[in-house]
Amino acid sequence: MTTRTRALDIGPTSWVVRPRLAICTGIGVVTTLLLMVVGLSVGFTTPVDTARILLGGGRVAENIVVFDDLLPRVLIAAFAGFGLALSGCLTQVITRNPLATPDLLGITSGASVGVVLAVTSTSTGFGSVFASIGVPTSALLGGLATAFLMYLLAWSRGQVVTSTLRLILIGVGMTWMMQAVVGYLLSRADVHDSSTAQRWIVGSLGGTGWSSVAPVMIAAAIGLAWTAIIARPLTVSGLGPDVARGLGVRLGVVTYGTLLVAVVVASLAVSAAGPIAFVGLVAPQIALRLAKTAQPTPVFSGLIGAAMVLLADIVCRGALPGGLPVGVVTAAVGGPFLIFLIVQTARKSSV
Repeated sequence: MTTRTRALDIGPTSWVVRPRLAICTGIGVVTTLLLMVVGLSVGFTTPVDTARILLGGGRVAENIVVFDDLLPRVLIAAFAGFGLALSGCLTQVITRNPLATPDLLGITSGASVGVVLAVTSTSTGFGSVFASIGVPTSALLGGLATAFLMYLLAWSRGQVVTSTLRLILIGVGMTWMMQAVVGYLLSRADVHDSSTAQRWIVGSLGGTGWSSVAPVMIAAAIGLAWTAIIARPLTVSGLGPDVARGLGVRLGVVTYGTLLVAVVVASLAVSAAGPIAFVGLVAPQIALRLAKTAQPTPVFSGLIGAAMVLLADIVCRGALPGGLPVGVVTAAVGGPFLIFLIVQTARKSSV
């Protein structure tokens, strides 16, 4: 189902404007900002007082709580959710399948292997290399290596885009393989390191600080930049390879470039907040239904993802037992939604 579009002429260029999508995106920005303010207020003060502190009217103790403790957590929640949802949107559009997300393709699990190696490794041995290069780089290497192996196994000669079903099945297999590697590493690690890594694997914002903000902001910037560059070809490629080629789209560049960007963005987001489950799956599909576009759009999907993680964090800190990771909430929502998508996809294929 598509929405009405309008052409906006600016000099020699012409831009397609979708009024409903633009309105939804604006609402998404406002909602995300409001949730960030509420997230800074939970368990501490009121949103009005939080706004006063952010505007420079806070006392020393209030500034320490907001700017040193809460603000990094809220920023990581927003940018990590944005990155995971945006990368999920990119993979869904390229493969034209709502089930092809970083969670189910093994990308986040591969990034998790890199992070667990960096967290649990001792000063000697193979894992010390990951410990020396840091968590974000380790996550990026793990995600890229897993994606390369997955696509190599799914690749068929003469095809720019491999079989979607084959890609998903191999991705699910890669996910379980990477989870087995993570389990092995945890069983061999120090008890304290293993406990830290185990909590991170569920998808947790606890213990995050300013050092983790930069990677997720870089991930969001990379995703936004690529989306701006490739917006039209990406939209056309979602119509299928034959249509895309007929309209002059360089399908190889769009496909491989978009998949690479999706892996980088998802891996960096995972490095800060853990593999928060189902954000990359659910957010683009919610965005699709709210904006009523032909396919998910990256920016609006990212805003939905940011709002999801922020809301999950607010629920965890305000309504659920203390210390519960946000990944538990997103998994509780995403599990039934996955079943719904599988049933819906099966019904469409049988028609």
